[in-house]
Amino acid sequence: MLLAVSAGSANFGIGMGNAMHWKKERDLLIAQTMAFVQAVAGKTTDASVRLESRLETAPSNEPVTVARPAGVLPARLSPISHSDMRDEIRRRVAAFRERQQLFDRDREEYCNSMMAKARAASKLAVEAADDQRPKR
Repeated sequence: MLLAVSAGSANFGIGMGNAMHWKKERDLLIAQTMAFVQAVAGKTTDASVRLESRLETAPSNEPVTVARPAGVLPARLSPISHSDMRDEIRRRVAAFRERQQLFDRDREEYCNSMMAKARAASKLAVEAADDQRPKR
């Protein structure tokens, strides 16, 4: 059994209707894959037939629509004044700058420690090479 995918079967829409649709498609794909594997292996079981019969395919050419529940309505937001918005932006920018400065300090500290290790290793390598040379 081969899986045929039509151009309309991939619904990438945003909304409540597509939230559960992908799970059905996933389960159907798993069932078809298992049936294909068993057919190739020469084993056919009733489990794959039962699994495929439980899954119903949604028509790919019709969009899925779901009504919004009555209890989930967007809350009314009070208007924000420009001064409050500016204060919020200033706070966020200040927090961002602090975070970036922390990253810069950590990066600088790490770089300095790695350079110190590299210098120490190269100094040891030079000293070891000097010790191995015959002295005249």
